Amino acid sequence: MREIIVGENEEKQRLDRFLLKYLNNSSRTNIYKLLRKKVIKINGKKVKENYFLQKDDIIQIFLSDESFDKLIKDDKQEFIKNVNLDTVYEDDEILIVNKPKGLLTHPDKKEYKKTLSTRVQSYLKDLQTRTFKPASVNRLDQNTSGLVIFCKTYEALKQYNEMMRKREIKKYYMCIVHGKVSKEGEIKGYLTKNHEKNIVEISEKNYNEEGRFIHTKYKPIEYYDDFTLLEVEILTGRTHQIRASLSSINHPIIGDTKYGGKRIKNVTTQVLHAYKLVIENKTFVKESNEIEKIIKKLAR
Repeated sequence: MREIIVGENEEKQRLDRFLLKYLNNSSRTNIYKLLRKKVIKINGKKVKENYFLQKDDIIQIFLSDESFDKLIKDDKQEFIKNVNLDTVYEDDEILIVNKPKGLLTHPDKKEYKKTLSTRVQSYLKDLQTRTFKPASVNRLDQNTSGLVIFCKTYEALKQYNEMMRKREIKKYYMCIVHGKVSKEGEIKGYLTKNHEKNIVEISEKNYNEEGRFIHTKYKPIEYYDDFTLLEVEILTGRTHQIRASLSSINHPIIGDTKYGGKRIKNVTTQVLHAYKLVIENKTFVKESNEIEKIIKKLAR
């Protein structure tokens, strides 16, 4: 028999979801079968799969060591030594870091180690369990730099995901666009994927009912010849939302050739930086060195 004592990062999870992560070589059907046959109990009692775990609950799994080991797949994570993080804020619940341009937020099929999530999980490796890893509640495109929030506990992850869903976390970006944006404004519409061009497009109406609503606000800050420094706030978070929104009003981001922007000297990808987060009564800011350097050149 194996016993698992529920801690703070496991409590308030549904039992079946917890077991799917813990017994990661098993299936949902098999887990339900083990619960039904009383092979898995909580504090010595049979419970249903939708039971919510409480701190200090004891999960008892009545299997031989050999049978138990077959339900677990070895997924040991390789941690990075000498983690390089630009930390903006940290407390017991969250870590806010500045993601550099060119770095993936999360691993994909081609890259695992060289990502922001891998760096953060290496930095916070002592907080990880079999069923919890520190995770982000927002993400940025590979070539967009700026602030990303990581939660250090399961309870914090639920709380901040809910705040993000309710739009209680305000997200602001800085970018340089082509042309003079004379006044502040907002863009509402529906975003759809153009698979042929591998871009997203915005339309005023949801013609095919597959579009996802977007809401973007923008405000000019400074002018440099035929360029404008913009502050952008996104009230919805969609892939390429800002890039497509600004392209739709004929003010594409410099360097963003995919959405109509032109390259300028030494700038070959979009100049876009998530510079500010407002969470309840706290404001977190990180300026972009890249934007500051470009502004100095444009201002000459």
